[in-house]
Amino acid sequence: MNDHLAIAIVADFKYLRKYFSKFLNQLRNIGNYSGTIIIITSLFTPTFFVSSTLKDKKIKIIRCRKIKFTKKTEQILNTLYTGSEPNRNKTKKFQWHKFNLFDTRLKNWNHIFYLDLNMNIHYDINPILKNKPIKKLFARSDSYPEFERKLSSQFDNKNKIYKDLEKNFNLDITDYFQTGILFFDTEIITNNTKDELIDLTIKYPISITNEQGIMNLYFNHIKKDFEQLPFKFGEMEAYFYWLVDG
Repeated sequence: MNDHLAIAIVADFKYLRKYFSKFLNQLRNIGNYSGTIIIITSLFTPTFFVSSTLKDKKIKIIRCRKIKFTKKTEQILNTLYTGSEPNRNKTKKFQWHKFNLFDTRLKNWNHIFYLDLNMNIHYDINPILKNKPIKKLFARSDSYPEFERKLSSQFDNKNKIYKDLEKNFNLDITDYFQTGILFFDTEIITNNTKDELIDLTIKYPISITNEQGIMNLYFNHIKKDFEQLPFKFGEMEAYFYWLVDG
């Protein structure tokens, strides 16, 4: 595999201990991927307790500081109306760590293919990796395949900030992306990208899907870097949230 491409995951210690060994086995033996794997985690994650991170010489660990918001931002995030769903800022706070995918250290590679650690790999992933984005970010639409849900579904529309958000962004689009898989050219990373994502969260702290809503505002609207990950490679589905029969 080309050293200019790396596969990345973002995980805390709990997720690494629960999922990494299975993920590594699937990636190497089913996905036929032999290149670099980047683990993005916190400064103090004791990765040495996850033995599989020590056995593979092509695993690179990048440690990042906690993504910090203002006290007011945290207060708003913790009190969002999320309907019947739990508040993700309380239950899945580490998701904000995905902003670190756009840390300038990732520019050591030309392309990054990010996967949620708890995913399953069923086939060779190399056909997907060969189709590299050029100055773009590939992802799968969250509303695929019906394309009925709107970007507005990612935000608390009962919060007074929503009116300002609605005024500045088109929240009616149905091709907003999901952040389970992100395949991007690191040329889209600038010295300011990560800080701009954080600042956007502080300005509009009403994403009920944590980083996903904010990344769509940034990469889909402001930067216009987003393109659909190809739906199929030959007869094979590239990526779907649920197991597809056959």
